[in-house]
Amino acid sequence: MTRAVLLLLLPALAVFSLSQRRRLTAVMGMGLFSLVLAATYLFAHAPDVAITETAIGAALVTFTYVLAIRKTGRLVVVCDEAPRLISREGGEIVGLEQEILSGFARELGLDLVVRIVPRGDVGAALGRGEADIGAGGIIRQVQHKAALITAGFLPSALYRVSGGEMHDLKHRVHEEYFEDTLEAIRDHRPLSITLDLARFLGASRLNLSNYDVERIEGDFSYCFLVSPDQPELLMQMNAYLEDLSNSGKMKRLIGRHLS
Repeated sequence: MTRAVLLLLLPALAVFSLSQRRRLTAVMGMGLFSLVLAATYLFAHAPDVAITETAIGAALVTFTYVLAIRKTGRLVVVCDEAPRLISREGGEIVGLEQEILSGFARELGLDLVVRIVPRGDVGAALGRGEADIGAGGIIRQVQHKAALITAGFLPSALYRVSGGEMHDLKHRVHEEYFEDTLEAIRDHRPLSITLDLARFLGASRLNLSNYDVERIEGDFSYCFLVSPDQPELLMQMNAYLEDLSNSGKMKRLIGRHLS
């Protein structure tokens, strides 16, 4: 009777392990599978095989996989700060996009790592394989067609902010950090830059009277970029965004961060 129960548990544990999205959960399931298999060998009067299965399958292999996951189980995101979307606050990364990405990382069983880089370096970092996802106020409609781009998850707008003489190249603010743009505005320096809605609202808290502001016509939306060599990750990210939208959670997240 006991052996029959164990034999029934084996395929159930195998299916459980193979169907898990979280890597650590899958590894733990396979470890449990090995233990049940060892018990099956024991009831089949093969104690030497049972001991080997326990030592190698349940202990050594599981331990090795856990170590591997700890080294590679990260979702690396590169972004520049965008107020209310993803930004630093008191030593932490907060915002709407941070919550979306944090939930997505949990869904995959990965640890989220966010690196702040200049806006112009986001695509380059993805192309070099240094990150998995690009974030921080990415506008879907202005990305290169060949890039891996998720579906839009939030409407946005684009604003052109310019003013002053731009002959001196050192005054240009183009592919720097958003904080550099804010510093240029505070100092009333010459400026010519296109800002998404989140960054424009952040910049509007300062004095923009010295600059010409023009809203660019068109329907725009925020999205994420995905490393070009990870098309499967793009599919997973789109599926996750769709689930958030269909469940109503996306609406609640937007309300919490942008209302």
